[in-house]
Amino acid sequence: MKNKLLYIIALSITLYALYGLIATENELYAVQEQNATLQQEIAILQNDVDKLTEEIERLQTKPIEAQKSNRSAERPRYNLTDSERDLVERVVMAESGGESYEGQMLVCQCILNACEIDGIRPAETVRKYVYAKSRPKPTESVDRAVMAVFDKGEQVTDEAIVYFYAPGMVKSEFHERQRFSVEEGGHRFFCAR
Repeated sequence: MKNKLLYIIALSITLYALYGLIATENELYAVQEQNATLQQEIAILQNDVDKLTEEIERLQTKPIEAQKSNRSAERPRYNLTDSERDLVERVVMAESGGESYEGQMLVCQCILNACEIDGIRPAETVRKYVYAKSRPKPTESVDRAVMAVFDKGEQVTDEAIVYFYAPGMVKSEFHERQRFSVEEGGHRFFCAR
């Protein structure tokens, strides 16, 4: 009887151990399946990361001029009618015709930013911001500056400049109370406070 009891106990322990092994083997199989699935997902994500990295590198090495021309090929930054373009060119000529190309672009930026910020068209901007009254025939440089800013979206500064004045010609406490951005040639340019 004692041997029989030992035999039953040994058989019970063996069956319990086998059950544990089977359960462990099933769990191991499930973990292996999860691991295989995760490995596939990691491979897919790595492929996506590689593609994005290639695209970033391609965009970073693309010449800046090509990026600017692609933007203008898609659509102009600000659509000017023919009469608005003529007005803007003549105002830019009156305000900065004798300045550098960058100075002319900065005046263009002021007009464009005012149009976009205030939600008004160029003629109203010219009246509201009290630009020069004279309207001389623009130079080729002024024409290019207007095209660069309004059509291609090029900028000299990323700041939303809307005011400028020539301190060599006039004094302006109003302008100096605004947030200074940049000085080019004979003009100082400001953002609104």
